[in-house]
Amino acid sequence: MRYFIALILLVGLGGCALTPPDQPAYFSRMGRFMGLVANCGCSDITPERMIAEYPKVVAGLYSEAEIKGMRGYVDLAATERWPNIAIICAETCSQRCMVQSVVGPLGGRGMGVGACLVNERDLHLTSGQEVGSSPGGRD
Repeated sequence: MRYFIALILLVGLGGCALTPPDQPAYFSRMGRFMGLVANCGCSDITPERMIAEYPKVVAGLYSEAEIKGMRGYVDLAATERWPNIAIICAETCSQRCMVQSVVGPLGGRGMGVGACLVNERDLHLTSGQEVGSSPGGRD
């Protein structure tokens, strides 16, 4: 009986460690994702347009302070030029329903799929890699 109770507690605590699927991505990661969507050509939204209009994408999901804080991340990602940018862009654009959720509110060319929440659990962003450094990790 003691092992059964321990197992139930362990399973219950393990479930708490997972990020809920409906939790929006952390604001800095969302900012980078939006910038990369534009930088990588995942849609017809240009980097300049994304920088200017990104608040339309995240309105209602983030606080005003977080939306203002995203600006720098959108700016940087919209102009990233890492040696492994092809890998970064392939991963970014492959997250099709999340790309759709970013470009849809701006009237951009769609990905042919429905939009989904850019959530912390499912968003994958490859780190930029300097020439001569060890392979980049994931954020």
